[in-house]
Amino acid sequence: MSEETKPIDTEDTFEGEETLGAELREKFPLTEPDTTDIYPDAVVNIVPESASVFQLKRKLDKTPPLIKLDPDFQRHAVWSSKQKSELIESILMGIPLPLIYVREDDKGVYIIVDGRQRLTTLFQFMCHEFPLQNLTVLKNLNGAYFSETTKNGIKIDKFLTQPQQSKIEDCPLTLHVIKPPTQDRVTFDLFDRVNRGGTRLNNQEMRNAIYQGSATKLLNTLVAFNSFKTATENSIKPDRMKDKYLVLRMIGFYLWRKKKLLSVKDKGHPLVEYRSDLEDFLGKTMLFLNDQAGSNFCERFPEQFDKTMKACRTVLGKGCFRLPKKGDGPRRPISMALFETVSYLIIELIDQPQENHVRIKSKFTNLLSDDKFFLSTTYTVDSNISVYKRFELIESIIKEIQNA
Repeated sequence: MSEETKPIDTEDTFEGEETLGAELREKFPLTEPDTTDIYPDAVVNIVPESASVFQLKRKLDKTPPLIKLDPDFQRHAVWSSKQKSELIESILMGIPLPLIYVREDDKGVYIIVDGRQRLTTLFQFMCHEFPLQNLTVLKNLNGAYFSETTKNGIKIDKFLTQPQQSKIEDCPLTLHVIKPPTQDRVTFDLFDRVNRGGTRLNNQEMRNAIYQGSATKLLNTLVAFNSFKTATENSIKPDRMKDKYLVLRMIGFYLWRKKKLLSVKDKGHPLVEYRSDLEDFLGKTMLFLNDQAGSNFCERFPEQFDKTMKACRTVLGKGCFRLPKKGDGPRRPISMALFETVSYLIIELIDQPQENHVRIKSKFTNLLSDDKFFLSTTYTVDSNISVYKRFELIESIIKEIQNA
């Protein structure tokens, strides 16, 4: 069976997944995007800094912390006890650690994006959270904790010597700090380039690290709803934050169309305009959700989202987020563009009486046969032309139903 005719595994992907970036660009090869509108005039502010492990831990221990190591960001696969112990062993042997890349926010907080596992391991060891084990070089240190006494005053039998403790605390680290006003799109590309040797972070994983707060908590809540999993037929896997990406897009476009999405970092909080730069748009969406201006939305939206996901299934039926299959081909995956527009349609019509449900479904089914709508959900889906077109068409249905 050729690559072109091989059925799509709908449990592993969704239409539009390639826009997550990073390693997914290798899975879905695309023409390089035109970056001339951003890069020539972009401010790229990257500053190399040196710090010891002790200095960074002191930042972490501040109230509030000046370093963010949010466990929500961690991938499902974390370091094993052996990997953690080998990192400590490497430092004691004098092996230098790789560069650490961080993003500094506008409050001076360091958000660790590349090097998180290393720093987390070091801080955990210094807090007596695990002993060294399975060491193959410094075998005499197996079973040793960082120091003799924990913060709580508990005495430990086996621990590192003072010089060994100092070697870990004084271990020099080189940080590359990406400072404001470097744009998200440039930041993501830079992290993509430096991570090509390993498992690269996709754009949503980086957003989740950079914009921790109410936005990440909201996404955690929404993707955990059974209604969301049922509506998407349990086909959007949580690994690599695909589910959060799908929901964040829906929120951003919904707020944008309702003229509620404010650019909270700009003077006067003007409305956000969509200009084909998805990374900038989603970054501003998360900033809005983290801001006091978005607090009411974060509070009330979970109930509305749950109700909407249930109604999508009830009113439009199973498969409402999938585009019609091509001829006799396999069933298509969940469509990213369809998810955000269908959700918008149902949010707006959710209070319609039950007798209008058949009419809503009929109008929606006819829309799927509209060449303009179909093109806007399958071709350059994130261009402002496609985005404006599909929402204009869905809003025409909303007005027609509401005014009937």
